[in-house]
Amino acid sequence: MHLSAVLVCVLWSAVHAENSDDYELMYVNLDNEIDNGLHPTEDPTPCDCRPEHSEWDKLFIMLEDSQMRAGMLLQATDDILRGELRRLREELGRLTQRPERPCAPAAPAEARLARVLDALLQESRDASRRLALLEGAKAQRPEEAGRALGAVLEELRQTRAELRAVQGWAARRWLPAGCETAILFPMRSKKIFGSVHPATPMTLESFSACIWVKATDVLNKTILFSYGTKKNPYEIQLYLSYQTIVLAVGGEENRLVADTVISLGRWTHLCSTWDSKKGHMFLWVNGELVATAVGIATDHIVPEGGILQIGQEKNGCCVSGGFDETLAFSGRLTGFNIWDHVLSNEEIIEVGGAESCHIRGNVVGWGVTEIQPHGGAQYIS
Repeated sequence: MHLSAVLVCVLWSAVHAENSDDYELMYVNLDNEIDNGLHPTEDPTPCDCRPEHSEWDKLFIMLEDSQMRAGMLLQATDDILRGELRRLREELGRLTQRPERPCAPAAPAEARLARVLDALLQESRDASRRLALLEGAKAQRPEEAGRALGAVLEELRQTRAELRAVQGWAARRWLPAGCETAILFPMRSKKIFGSVHPATPMTLESFSACIWVKATDVLNKTILFSYGTKKNPYEIQLYLSYQTIVLAVGGEENRLVADTVISLGRWTHLCSTWDSKKGHMFLWVNGELVATAVGIATDHIVPEGGILQIGQEKNGCCVSGGFDETLAFSGRLTGFNIWDHVLSNEEIIEVGGAESCHIRGNVVGWGVTEIQPHGGAQYIS
């Protein structure tokens, strides 16, 4: 008990003495500073002397911090995704390297693949269902489809009719089949005709003759072309009548008549063929066979040395100063060609086609063989 009291007294005395020394030291130091009149050169307590940041500086600092945090997050996300992708590849590699392994519980990669396949299967089912709905709607509305198809067909008919009208208009005004020139016979006259001068002799055992015709008027006998000699002025004739087209070889008794009327003022393509061996004779109009005959002028040979003319008949020449006016042609002729053989059906169609004026005969070739217009006939283009 006494010992404890003694210890307390000793401790209190020591504390009091230490405080007294500190007080005296502070007092002495203070007195020295006042007496000496000296001021401290440094503040004993440190201070933050940096200038205060402006609002813009604070904003930029915040932005830098946010960008840094965003970059850190992106980097962390990228690392995680790369790690997941690497693990998936490793798992897939193990699966492909061990196909003989018995079935095990589905790994995470297999589960993801299964989910993707299920999604694709569902999309396929949806597409099939939509297609079935469309087909069902189509089957439920046949009347509407029929009406639409009928409208399209009607429009096509109208377009075809308009096209025919345009073709007719062009045929009345322009030259046909790529022809660049034609010979105009302005009127029916005993002095108007065209003389043809073939480069090869007209000795023919067979022939094909084609011509484009646009007649202004037709009488009982309107000559398109004729060939004759002094002995027989009617060796070859192709002429028009009121209701017919006539081809004669070796005389009027050897002729083929087609009951076909050409349209006045419109271009018409005519072809005629003859073969002496069996007397085959054919007439074509615009690529269609309109008349045939057998046994006409069999074994006859068309001799050379005659005169070939278009638009007029050789008989009657130079009688009373000219030809027979009633036989003369009035209108336009072009594409006149003669071959020394019979053309096939395909060749006849081609000769009457869109570019027939570029096909020329080997006896008379339009645009190559000399054809001289007389008495007012003239070339036009």
